[in-house]
Amino acid sequence: MDYQKFLSNRAKELHGSLGKQTSVPIPGLINMGSGTPDFKPPGFVFDAMRQALDEGKIQYTAWTGIPELRRAIADKLKTENGVEVDPDSELVVTSGAQEALMAVLMALLNEGDEVLTPSPNYDEYTRDAKILHGTLVPVPTTPESNFTINVADLEAAITPRTRAIIVVTPNNPTGTVLPRETLVAIGELAVKHDLLIISDEIYEYYVFDENRHVSMASLPGLKERTITINSFSKSFAMTGMRLGYIAAPAPIIEALLPFHHAMMICANVVTQYGGVAVLSQPRDWFKDILAEYDRRRKAWMQMLDSINLPYSKPQGAYYIFIDIRPTGLTSAQFVAKAREEARLVFQPGTIGGGAGEGFIRGALTTGSPKFEEGLERFADFIRTLRGNA
Repeated sequence: MDYQKFLSNRAKELHGSLGKQTSVPIPGLINMGSGTPDFKPPGFVFDAMRQALDEGKIQYTAWTGIPELRRAIADKLKTENGVEVDPDSELVVTSGAQEALMAVLMALLNEGDEVLTPSPNYDEYTRDAKILHGTLVPVPTTPESNFTINVADLEAAITPRTRAIIVVTPNNPTGTVLPRETLVAIGELAVKHDLLIISDEIYEYYVFDENRHVSMASLPGLKERTITINSFSKSFAMTGMRLGYIAAPAPIIEALLPFHHAMMICANVVTQYGGVAVLSQPRDWFKDILAEYDRRRKAWMQMLDSINLPYSKPQGAYYIFIDIRPTGLTSAQFVAKAREEARLVFQPGTIGGGAGEGFIRGALTTGSPKFEEGLERFADFIRTLRGNA
């Protein structure tokens, strides 16, 4: 049967955009570019979820989420991010940041509208915009700036169809943390051109060295035009539990609720109680995890320095953006060759835009001893490539 005749144009356009998906493990592969944290949520998260099940809390919640979780998120935003929101009108709990992003774009974009974002970027932004017949306009950054956006380049990309600027800091895939002065300049640009800011802050707890995470909505005059997206996936390793949130001005929340309801009705109720638990407890348990990720970050850099392969120094998130241009291979060629010959898995730097050509995304999310073995394999692979040159 010819199933193509039943498919929408948007389905045909996006066919294959996720790559080949398989759940069958391949023996011997080490994934050194995974976006999934390798630690487990604290035990009290599971305790709270079990209690919710035992108490039969399995029915729909309010579309916006249970009040306890919205209050906990509001307290977190005020205490940690310097952002005050009304938990009853300026927050909605979502099934992760992916659903949050789609709901936001559905509420903002008409056909042909544009949103800007620094590139390289996470590929879901591009896909979501295409689904809605809008356009994600990638604004290239450069290795020389450690992939920090030049605000003048952002302004040059603005057109009458531009609706918003997506800011992701810390960044996936580059590991860049935008400094406060850059965020202030982006905010001034948004005010000047009357644009909204979509601030993706899912990696906020992963910052290294002297870098600091700054929430866009905390900057003077920006709360009223900032939509903050966050999730529990990266910060608390609750990836498969699908829990996130949107904080935004009340009219924006009201506008996106029908789309949120159409996709999910509400976030998983049992997971929501896990979210309450994790936000209600001190975050001391994360210190050792961040220290371990920092150890892996330094191990990556030490190995790359030892084989004289350039990279963008990771400032945040849990990625390292590796410059493979000296090998003479494209990003896609390198990823395929590393998988075939070294049994290593990476993401090509181009997955979120052409500005990442010549780079691959490594990660800090593989535990020992596979992590150390992966580094050794990578170094040997590069030496082999050079020996065959």
